Amino acid sequence: MSNICYIIEGAKHLVSEIEQLDMKRRKIMIGSLIGFTAWQLPLLFQYFNFNPIVSGWSSMISAIGCFVWLYYNVRLVQFSRLLRKKRELAGPLNDEYIQAIRIKSFTAAFWVLLACIVTLFVLSLFVDLKAQFTLHILIIVGVTAALVSYLIFDKE
Repeated sequence: MSNICYIIEGAKHLVSEIEQLDMKRRKIMIGSLIGFTAWQLPLLFQYFNFNPIVSGWSSMISAIGCFVWLYYNVRLVQFSRLLRKKRELAGPLNDEYIQAIRIKSFTAAFWVLLACIVTLFVLSLFVDLKAQFTLHILIIVGVTAALVSYLIFDKE
Protein backbone atom coordinates (compact mmCIF):
# COMPACT_ATOMS: atom_id res chain seq x y z
CA MET A 1 0.00 0.00 0.00
CA SER A 2 2.87 2.37 0.76
CA ASN A 3 4.24 1.92 -2.77
CA ILE A 4 0.94 3.10 -4.26
CA CYS A 5 0.90 6.16 -1.99
CA TYR A 6 4.50 6.90 -2.95
CA ILE A 7 3.65 6.65 -6.67
CA ILE A 8 0.56 8.85 -6.29
CA GLU A 9 2.54 11.45 -4.32
CA GLY A 10 5.28 11.43 -6.98
CA ALA A 11 2.71 11.90 -9.73
CA LYS A 12 1.14 14.84 -7.88
CA HIS A 13 4.56 16.44 -7.47
CA LEU A 14 5.33 15.92 -11.17
CA VAL A 15 2.02 17.49 -12.24
CA SER A 16 2.53 20.51 -10.00
CA GLU A 17 6.08 20.93 -11.31
CA ILE A 18 4.81 20.76 -14.90
CA GLU A 19 2.17 23.41 -14.15
CA GLN A 20 4.82 25.65 -12.58
CA LEU A 21 7.09 25.26 -15.59
CA ASP A 22 4.19 25.97 -17.94
CA MET A 23 3.44 29.20 -16.05
CA LYS A 24 7.14 30.05 -16.14
CA ARG A 25 7.22 29.55 -19.92
CA ARG A 26 4.18 31.82 -20.30
CA LYS A 27 5.82 34.55 -18.15
CA ILE A 28 8.99 34.29 -20.23
CA MET A 29 7.01 34.76 -23.44
CA ILE A 30 5.05 37.72 -22.05
CA GLY A 31 8.25 39.34 -20.80
CA SER A 32 9.92 38.75 -24.14
CA LEU A 33 6.96 40.29 -25.96
CA ILE A 34 6.96 43.36 -23.71
CA GLY A 35 10.72 43.77 -24.00
CA PHE A 36 10.72 43.36 -27.78
CA THR A 37 7.94 45.87 -28.36
CA ALA A 38 9.44 48.36 -25.88
CA TRP A 39 12.75 47.99 -27.72
CA GLN A 40 11.50 48.17 -31.31
CA LEU A 41 8.55 50.60 -31.29
CA PRO A 42 10.60 53.63 -30.16
CA LEU A 43 13.12 52.81 -32.89
CA LEU A 44 10.27 52.71 -35.38
CA PHE A 45 9.00 56.12 -34.25
CA GLN A 46 12.42 57.64 -34.87
CA TYR A 47 11.72 57.42 -38.60
CA PHE A 48 9.21 60.24 -38.16
CA ASN A 49 11.80 62.85 -37.02
CA PHE A 50 10.46 63.85 -33.60
CA ASN A 51 12.08 66.66 -31.66
CA PRO A 52 15.32 65.81 -29.77
CA ILE A 53 13.66 65.59 -26.33
CA VAL A 54 11.18 62.95 -27.47
CA SER A 55 13.94 61.19 -29.39
CA GLY A 56 16.10 61.03 -26.26
CA TRP A 57 13.27 59.53 -24.21
CA SER A 58 12.46 57.03 -26.92
CA SER A 59 16.12 55.98 -27.07
CA MET A 60 16.12 55.41 -23.31
CA ILE A 61 12.89 53.39 -23.48
CA SER A 62 14.32 51.42 -26.38
CA ALA A 63 17.52 50.63 -24.44
CA ILE A 64 15.51 49.47 -21.41
CA GLY A 65 13.31 47.34 -23.68
CA CYS A 66 16.41 45.80 -25.25
CA PHE A 67 17.75 44.80 -21.82
CA VAL A 68 14.36 43.36 -20.82
CA TRP A 69 14.21 41.37 -24.06
CA LEU A 70 17.77 40.09 -23.56
CA TYR A 71 16.98 39.12 -19.95
CA TYR A 72 13.98 37.04 -21.01
CA ASN A 73 15.95 35.42 -23.82
CA VAL A 74 18.55 34.35 -21.27
CA ARG A 75 15.70 32.99 -19.12
CA LEU A 76 14.43 31.08 -22.17
CA VAL A 77 17.85 29.48 -22.69
CA GLN A 78 17.98 28.55 -19.00
CA PHE A 79 14.47 27.09 -19.29
CA SER A 80 15.45 24.93 -22.27
CA ARG A 81 18.57 23.70 -20.45
CA LEU A 82 16.44 22.78 -17.45
CA LEU A 83 14.17 20.74 -19.70
CA ARG A 84 17.17 18.95 -21.21
CA LYS A 85 18.26 17.93 -17.71
CA LYS A 86 14.77 16.83 -16.64
CA ARG A 87 13.59 14.71 -19.57
CA GLU A 88 10.49 13.52 -17.70
CA LEU A 89 9.19 17.10 -17.72
CA ALA A 90 10.06 17.85 -21.35
CA GLY A 91 7.47 15.46 -22.81
CA PRO A 92 4.36 16.91 -21.15
CA LEU A 93 5.56 20.46 -21.90
CA ASN A 94 5.84 19.64 -25.61
CA ASP A 95 2.80 17.44 -26.16
CA GLU A 96 0.47 17.45 -29.16
CA TYR A 97 -1.52 20.35 -27.71
CA ILE A 98 1.54 22.61 -27.47
CA GLN A 99 2.72 21.54 -30.92
CA ALA A 100 -0.72 22.37 -32.33
CA ILE A 101 -0.58 25.79 -30.65
CA ARG A 102 2.83 26.43 -32.21
CA ILE A 103 1.55 25.51 -35.66
CA LYS A 104 -1.59 27.65 -35.24
CA SER A 105 0.42 30.64 -33.99
CA PHE A 106 2.92 30.31 -36.85
CA THR A 107 0.02 30.15 -39.32
CA ALA A 108 -1.70 33.17 -37.75
CA ALA A 109 1.57 35.14 -37.78
CA PHE A 110 2.07 34.22 -41.44
CA TRP A 111 -1.35 35.59 -42.41
CA VAL A 112 -0.90 38.73 -40.31
CA LEU A 113 2.47 39.29 -41.95
CA LEU A 114 0.97 38.73 -45.39
CA ALA A 115 -1.80 41.25 -44.63
CA CYS A 116 0.85 43.73 -43.47
CA ILE A 117 2.80 43.24 -46.70
CA VAL A 118 -0.32 43.86 -48.79
CA THR A 119 -1.16 46.96 -46.71
CA LEU A 120 2.36 48.35 -47.10
CA PHE A 121 2.29 47.62 -50.83
CA VAL A 122 -0.97 49.53 -51.27
CA LEU A 123 0.35 52.35 -49.10
CA SER A 124 3.53 52.51 -51.18
CA LEU A 125 1.41 53.36 -54.21
CA PHE A 126 0.49 56.66 -52.55
CA VAL A 127 3.43 57.39 -50.23
CA ASP A 128 7.14 56.86 -50.79
CA LEU A 129 8.19 54.31 -48.16
CA LYS A 130 11.83 53.73 -47.29
CA ALA A 131 12.97 50.12 -47.57
CA GLN A 132 14.54 50.13 -44.10
CA PHE A 133 11.33 51.44 -42.54
CA THR A 134 9.24 48.84 -44.37
CA LEU A 135 11.50 45.96 -43.34
CA HIS A 136 11.53 47.21 -39.75
CA ILE A 137 7.73 47.19 -39.66
CA LEU A 138 7.63 43.68 -41.11
CA ILE A 139 10.08 42.35 -38.51
CA ILE A 140 8.10 43.91 -35.66
CA VAL A 141 4.77 42.64 -36.99
CA GLY A 142 6.11 39.14 -37.63
CA VAL A 143 7.66 38.66 -34.19
CA THR A 144 4.83 40.24 -32.22
CA ALA A 145 2.13 38.41 -34.21
CA ALA A 146 3.77 35.06 -33.51
CA LEU A 147 4.16 35.75 -29.78
CA VAL A 148 0.69 37.27 -29.32
CA SER A 149 -1.05 34.51 -31.25
CA TYR A 150 0.79 31.85 -29.23
CA LEU A 151 -0.27 33.50 -25.99
CA ILE A 152 -3.87 33.78 -27.20
CA PHE A 153 -4.07 30.16 -28.39
CA ASP A 154 -2.38 28.91 -25.23
CA LYS A 155 -4.99 30.69 -23.12
CA GLU A 156 -7.86 28.82 -24.82
